[in-house]
Amino acid sequence: MPIVDDLKKTLAEFPSVTANPEDLARLQQFFNQMRDIGIAKTREYDIPRPDTIGRVLVNTRRKAT
Repeated sequence: MPIVDDLKKTLAEFPSVTANPEDLARLQQFFNQMRDIGIAKTREYDIPRPDTIGRVLVNTRRKAT
């Protein structure tokens, strides 16, 4: 999925452009700990892509006229 690839690329590049890569590592470690004990939860991306939303909207309007 292109969105996932873009996100992975951005996350991989972020520590090299941020002023405090240690803070990012600390935050990532904290998040992983919270996820492991069940406090933080992650969800799968389930929002339709914009081209899908647009296609449905166009088709719905065509049927209405």
